[in-house]
Amino acid sequence: MDRLYMRHSTDKQTNLRQRHHLEPYLAEKAPVYEDPATSSRLHPLKQPGFQRLLDEAAVGDVVRLADAARLFRSVQDVLDVRDVLRRRGLHLRIASGAWSGMDLTSEDPMTKLFVTMLAGVLEFQRDMISENTKDGVAAARSAGKVLGRPNRLSWEQADAVVAAYDNDGVAVKALAR
Repeated sequence: MDRLYMRHSTDKQTNLRQRHHLEPYLAEKAPVYEDPATSSRLHPLKQPGFQRLLDEAAVGDVVRLADAARLFRSVQDVLDVRDVLRRRGLHLRIASGAWSGMDLTSEDPMTKLFVTMLAGVLEFQRDMISENTKDGVAAARSAGKVLGRPNRLSWEQADAVVAAYDNDGVAVKALAR
């Protein structure tokens, strides 16, 4: 049986692209397990939707992902998930990208080599995204842009709140109101 897993990182993202890649299996009514608006920092084996998939999967089932980045962020993630799936007798197939067409749990030497190389590339890609983000933030700051949420209070208002707390003993709850 095919089991489909989908994850996106924020509540502003959707599964539309993932659903497109998994359309043939959705049409066959394959069970779908989702982790919407879930951080990739959470290890794949700790994602609630993926845990539910593992709990319900039977030996010989195929776990299908639209792309590897929906589940993996590091070499260790790939190796951990691959090991668990292999021990449970499950198969793993990715619908798009360089991973497509392979059973990533296969034990043949070529698959093992390919999985290890591609896991390294995936981690490198993730690191580059992070580095580019940090560079962009630094460039924006050096250009004088103020990043983050705007202040709700002016500096004068903030000083008045601090003074009311320090000097007048006004309760925090009252100040918050």
